Amino acid sequence: MLLKLATSLLVSSGLALSAAAETDKNVLGWLEHVRIADLDIELDAKLDTGAKTSSIHAEIMSAPDRKDFDDEDESRDIIFKVINEDGDERTIETEIVRWAAIKTKRGGLIHRPVVDLEFCLGGLLIEDEVTLADRGNFNYETLIGRNMLEAADIVVDASEIYTKRARCPK
Repeated sequence: MLLKLATSLLVSSGLALSAAAETDKNVLGWLEHVRIADLDIELDAKLDTGAKTSSIHAEIMSAPDRKDFDDEDESRDIIFKVINEDGDERTIETEIVRWAAIKTKRGGLIHRPVVDLEFCLGGLLIEDEVTLADRGNFNYETLIGRNMLEAADIVVDASEIYTKRARCPK
């Protein structure tokens, strides 16, 4: 019985990888290195099929008040720092595209700014929305969600980590 189950799992995962290869999907591990395009900083990224939107650890230095977001006369610019596990940091100034309402474990809501960022991941250049969050208590600075995975035709192989370098396409 156990042998039958193990064989079934191996065949299933092999079929998934074969299907990915046949459809020109990009297979990456559940943990990869990622770069923010045009910035010389490498971050660890968890590829998370359970999350819809990507998220990055950010220390917000300056941001407009969420209540003023719909006011056309107010600035939508945000300034924040990203810091990797080695302590390297970069400051980014960009525009908030929207505010995301995030459900908390206790049933409440918190609001996070969302920006467009370009990531280099597995030799691919991917642009999508990313929430800015305090991920200081998490193991990884960056979380790549389903929206970004789908946009780049990425399939996650849960048995692999760090399969490719975080380089930007030329």
